[in-house]
Amino acid sequence: MHTHSADDDSDALMAPRARHEEGEIDNTALIDVTFLLLIFFITTSTMDPTKTGTLPTALHGLPVSATESAVVFMEAGTGARANVKGSDGVTFSDDEDAQTSEIVDYLTAELNQGKKHVMILGDADVRVGEVTRVQRIIGDAFEDISNTYIAVKVDSTKK
Repeated sequence: MHTHSADDDSDALMAPRARHEEGEIDNTALIDVTFLLLIFFITTSTMDPTKTGTLPTALHGLPVSATESAVVFMEAGTGARANVKGSDGVTFSDDEDAQTSEIVDYLTAELNQGKKHVMILGDADVRVGEVTRVQRIIGDAFEDISNTYIAVKVDSTKK
């Protein structure tokens, strides 16, 4: 006759171990780490729309007279910087501080001649960050200007 010992009872109660095939990997930890990294990068990144992006093509807009506006022209330059010009065609300096004072002096002269608006006319290839930078210069220097109009010059042959 067979007698039961404590070891026999514990063996009977234990569930058999599931066997994994040799090629099978448990991906649960990998998925957890992936979500933790995703959450980390989302919470620590800064969302600055001025750093990247392209200007959209405007189909319709409010008419603003270019003859009544002080126009600042922007075209794609070398690298990330845009070439900024006045309506007389003279390109402003590449140095940021000098360019700021040149833009302010130019717009002051234009507004003193009776211009009613300020318009930034940029090529489609000019980065949004550059347009925003010039718009910020104008807004900081001329607090009484409520609107700065932005126009995008699109090359119809590229469509």
